[in-house]
Amino acid sequence: MPLRHLIAAALVAILVAAVYGPLATGLFARSNDFRSHLTVALHLYETARPIAPHFLYHGITALVYAVLPGPSIFVAGAAVIVAAYGLTGGVTYGVYWRALRRLRLAAPWVIAVTSVATLMAQPITTVQSYSIGYLWPDPYHSPTFTMLKPFALAAFAGTAWCLTHREVARAGLVVLFALVTLAGALTKPSFVICVLPATALMMAWRLWQRLPLSWWALIGGLFTPAGAVLAWQFLAAFSGAGGDEMYQDSVSWAPLKFMHHWATGLPAKFVASTLFPLTVVALYWSTVRRDTLLQFAWLCFGFGALYSYAVVETDHWAAGNFVWSGYITLFTLFVATTIFWLRQAALSEGRWLTRALVCGAVFALHVLSGMRLAWLHLKEYAL
Repeated sequence: MPLRHLIAAALVAILVAAVYGPLATGLFARSNDFRSHLTVALHLYETARPIAPHFLYHGITALVYAVLPGPSIFVAGAAVIVAAYGLTGGVTYGVYWRALRRLRLAAPWVIAVTSVATLMAQPITTVQSYSIGYLWPDPYHSPTFTMLKPFALAAFAGTAWCLTHREVARAGLVVLFALVTLAGALTKPSFVICVLPATALMMAWRLWQRLPLSWWALIGGLFTPAGAVLAWQFLAAFSGAGGDEMYQDSVSWAPLKFMHHWATGLPAKFVASTLFPLTVVALYWSTVRRDTLLQFAWLCFGFGALYSYAVVETDHWAAGNFVWSGYITLFTLFVATTIFWLRQAALSEGRWLTRALVCGAVFALHVLSGMRLAWLHLKEYAL
């Protein structure tokens, strides 16, 4: 990446951390959800035993608490989340730069604005805070989800690259891919349980069509590390093999059980959450259906929506722990859709420019809604 883009990526990372960091810090002070994660981190620090099989956030928080002299567990936990927000900003910029670098839209300020806007985008709504029923690319109130976002986006981008290139990736890149996959799965398995079946379907289709595919990189960087972590997590949490201290439950198929318990108007809320991707599909269908990146993004989101609406934990079903899959895959769908839209906009002329402008207007509605919600959260929670 050229120096001017590295500087722009760093500025985006700093801006995102500066905006959302105070919000997260306030949530640690005032939200029971956030404080419960600090309790888990402190338990891990004191016993070296995780309570849940997705422990990376708690482990890093405990490590910061142990290594750095002076900070409380509160400061350590907040510092990790601020860093995660900054990393998300930098990764988002990097993904956009990689996808758009050959277009006339690849100026650093354009990619920077696009990155920040994407991270601001939320469902088009007038609600005052997080509300179940909408699908949230950033629900704010889960530190593990916040930490998952940069790893999920990097894994999504790496998988998409491997699905469209025949050349063998360098060993160092495959190792990095595997580490990103491991980090995401150990933070929260919500993304890998979607990307694995989506990738398997894409691989089968592309092998059948004899299309480019780096299948060795996918096996080494995605399937092997994700499969190993998921197998251990299932044994630890859902088979009773994790011991008395480990979180225990089982998985049930229960369509709309969680959503109908907490929310009404689900079709309208789904559309309000996904209007930008839906608009792009509707206006560019003939091109979208041949675009591998969007095919993959929609497949991932399809599995995420399936988990969100139809799968629950048997005992803790009201917690809605599978809803995070819909949230994180909607985030990657927004990124993929934005890349497609900007590519089309760069090529549009005359009457074809109208479609790009309509999509941009809908995207702006998501961003404005997110800005309003971010401002409300900052006023209430920022320290």
